Amino acid sequence: MATEAKSLYTSDWFRKARAYAEHTGCPWLILSAEYGLVHPNARIRPYEKTLKTMRVRERRAWSDGVLASLGTYLYSVDTVVFLAGQRYREFLEPTLRERGFAVDVPMRGLGFGEQLAWLGRHLRD
Repeated sequence: MATEAKSLYTSDWFRKARAYAEHTGCPWLILSAEYGLVHPNARIRPYEKTLKTMRVRERRAWSDGVLASLGTYLYSVDTVVFLAGQRYREFLEPTLRERGFAVDVPMRGLGFGEQLAWLGRHLRD
């Protein structure tokens, strides 16, 4: 049974990241190991796949698919902000920079708990 993406991703981290993204007023999308690029209101089936267990060539192929899907969203954007972890952006980030986009990773280098604290602080602003 398909579930709306916003109901599928329910962790504390995701809820805070979603609230932060919505707070910015900018369009936002979900990076899914199973489905690639997912609109927050899309209906998808639950899955167990993660980029953490994929080989480099599989992650590169996943990234290529995401980049192809991103095309329609990037026509009026000059900066892409990633809240996703390193494995999710490892091939996306350099390619977007090469294509002339500014890339911002505001939580780069922060551990999980530090990310939760960062999101909490920025949601209060």
